[in-house]
Amino acid sequence: MTPAMKYVVQGTGPAVLLLHGIPTSGRLWDYVVPVLKCRYTCVVVDLPGAGESPPLADGSLDPARYAQELEALRRHLDIPAWHVVGHDAGAAIAVHYAARFGDRLNALVLCSPPIFPEFKIPWFFRIMRPPLLGECLAPLMEVLIWQFGMPSTITRRDPSAAQIIAAFHRPYAGYWGMRRFLRVLRWGDPAQVLAQTASLLPQISAPTLLIQGKADGAIPLSFATRAAAIIPGAQLHLMECGHFLSLNCPDAFGERLLQFLDHVG
Repeated sequence: MTPAMKYVVQGTGPAVLLLHGIPTSGRLWDYVVPVLKCRYTCVVVDLPGAGESPPLADGSLDPARYAQELEALRRHLDIPAWHVVGHDAGAAIAVHYAARFGDRLNALVLCSPPIFPEFKIPWFFRIMRPPLLGECLAPLMEVLIWQFGMPSTITRRDPSAAQIIAAFHRPYAGYWGMRRFLRVLRWGDPAQVLAQTASLLPQISAPTLLIQGKADGAIPLSFATRAAAIIPGAQLHLMECGHFLSLNCPDAFGERLLQFLDHVG
């Protein structure tokens, strides 16, 4: 079966699946893959509806359904089992994967995880969620998000960082891109979707590491500490960084991943 999403495979060794969040893409891991691929096979995906991947045929935005598609990708690539690393919304999807397909999971890393129902969608996304109002505000918010908001949270200043931000934006540019962006933002009620995600945490049996930046302005630090207390045997690592760990401090982030994955074996 043809995978439902675009993917890139680099490196050699045990497999690591890298999952991005919203509204980014697999380019989130551009600085981390070079650190990992000397010892690990990195599988980088654009999740359905993001980056260069089309939405799922049935339009589903259910993280449990995304987990099913990732399992189909694993079978397609003939990978016996892999490590899974998820950032932001990708962490929520990783939790669903770990709960349902734990026998195919060697280790789990949750970065900046919005996995509790108290999560508050950032205001600039929240005001775009209501029908009609969102359509009216979208052109203005597109400028604010992509010209000011995203560059301000990615502190790395070099041409490659600008190219990554441009790649994040490209699928959502123009009229149809705006419609696609609104659809992604309207993925569901956090109180319901994330309550289900949080309920799965005690079921995770794989070695788990939670990583969060101390200066993360998008996800409360308490989410990582609570999840680490709930997931059996989980470790917590805090970094002197903001939300986009893999872009703002990729070397330190990558080295911490290597330490954890090498220890798991």
